Amino acid sequence: MKTNRRNYIVLLLLVALFVAPGVSAYLFYNHLTWLGAAKTNKGELLSPPLLLAKLGMDAKWRLILWSPAGCDQDCMQQLDKLARIRLALGRRLYQVDSLLLLGGEAPPLTTAFADSLREQDIRVLKLSAEDQHRLPTNPELFIMNPDDYLVLAYQPTTKPADIFHDLKRLLNTKE
Repeated sequence: MKTNRRNYIVLLLLVALFVAPGVSAYLFYNHLTWLGAAKTNKGELLSPPLLLAKLGMDAKWRLILWSPAGCDQDCMQQLDKLARIRLALGRRLYQVDSLLLLGGEAPPLTTAFADSLREQDIRVLKLSAEDQHRLPTNPELFIMNPDDYLVLAYQPTTKPADIFHDLKRLLNTKE
């Protein structure tokens, strides 16, 4: 009788040993907050991502500065930040473009400023009224995927290291 009881206990322990990983995986999958680190990106994930009209450029990732009212001193500092982030990518520099998006009513850029943007390889585009209504009214930084979808948004006060971290992570993903 004792051997039957002992065998029964051993059988129950073996079943528990093999079922426990599956049950715990199921529970953690359904309750990601229990793990503590559910978010890895530093920017705000746009859900659903915003599709901008075809920009007529190569299929690359893009760092975008949205400045609806034109480019002032703060805008120039943000563009410098984007250029430095792009430069920090090293050999991956050629997989990313920098872009300044202006609103339709923005004043034209001075020739000296346009030349300095060209030297830094930053393109300038004015958005159509349709696309402009889908974007926020205040300046923001965005990361756009090669399919022309805005996927991550950042406030202008965001640290460059945070944007670099997200962009590098996106470049390392395989499609």
